[in-house]
Amino acid sequence: MKVGAQEFGVGVGPSRVAVRLARRRFRGSVGAIGVVAIFAAWIGWHVGGHTSVKLFDDVVTALAASVAAVMCLRAGLIHRGRTRRFWLLLAAASAAWTVAEVIWAVYDVVLNMPVPIPSWADVGYLSAIPLTVAALVSHPAMSRKRQAKTRAALDGIILATSLLFVSWSFVLGPLWRHTDLTSLGGIVAVAYPFGDVVMLLLVVLVIRAMKTGDRFALWSVLGGIVAMALADSTYTYLTEIGRYATGNPVDTGWVVGYLGLALGAFSSGAEEVVEPTSAVPTSSMASIVVPFFPVLVALGTLSIEVSLGHRLPLSDWLMALVLVVLVLARQALVLLDGSGSVQAISAQVADEVTRA
Repeated sequence: MKVGAQEFGVGVGPSRVAVRLARRRFRGSVGAIGVVAIFAAWIGWHVGGHTSVKLFDDVVTALAASVAAVMCLRAGLIHRGRTRRFWLLLAAASAAWTVAEVIWAVYDVVLNMPVPIPSWADVGYLSAIPLTVAALVSHPAMSRKRQAKTRAALDGIILATSLLFVSWSFVLGPLWRHTDLTSLGGIVAVAYPFGDVVMLLLVVLVIRAMKTGDRFALWSVLGGIVAMALADSTYTYLTEIGRYATGNPVDTGWVVGYLGLALGAFSSGAEEVVEPTSAVPTSSMASIVVPFFPVLVALGTLSIEVSLGHRLPLSDWLMALVLVVLVLARQALVLLDGSGSVQAISAQVADEVTRA
């Protein structure tokens, strides 16, 4: 990360800038962790009874979303180019989440009625998804050069396919098969997990494309998006089986998500530069073994479904087959890259011997 001295004052040396940035990140991290811990404890121990928990849950969640909106807007104003667009789009998404949380609180606390499905809150929640997707697409790490290796793209596709497979097996598939998609409520119920899968896919691609270096702010943002996506999917599942109410521990996921966005924006330097990686991935043992992890996840998911006595639809088998084919194609590229590297080294050695 490159941070300009003008952010902290003229004449400030790089070492002092780094110290101040580290202190800012430490304060932000401690604050976010403290809020999450208090929230989880209050919800988990039902402090003050049901009414107190419901009020505390709705107010803190809305405040966390508003803090994320303010911090992302601040980060957008101090950056330029694609990075500014990234933060401003996240600020817009956080603002949409804030409006949705406030509307939810009005239903829940002021009107003291169950939040209908769909409701006006869903307009805010669903509006935030395309804004977040646009933010991830516009991030500088996604502007990969054309000469980037196909193997790098396959890594992202493999991980994204495994996420889609697990989500389809436990959330998306059952919803798709049992939800009345002719009603607005059914469409809204299915839209959340589908949007979450798209966001998780882009998170994987951004992580895969990021240049090595100081990436605390971006990791905080991506971690927050993952937390919210997991909370959304869990909420959808609990709602489907009729076991969700305000004050459920799953609500902690949204607080973690909003504060993750706020922490990332708060920790972002004025001249932060995150570039797409252009390096050719090396054929290490880890690079050969790690891509098999998604296959193990898929096989584990299939085993769980079979052990539960579920009849697996054709879509599950097709996705598992596609995942295996992708991994095999990726490993073939690893072998080709390895043989190419060996030939290049041999040619270089032969050239040096000839010159000698």
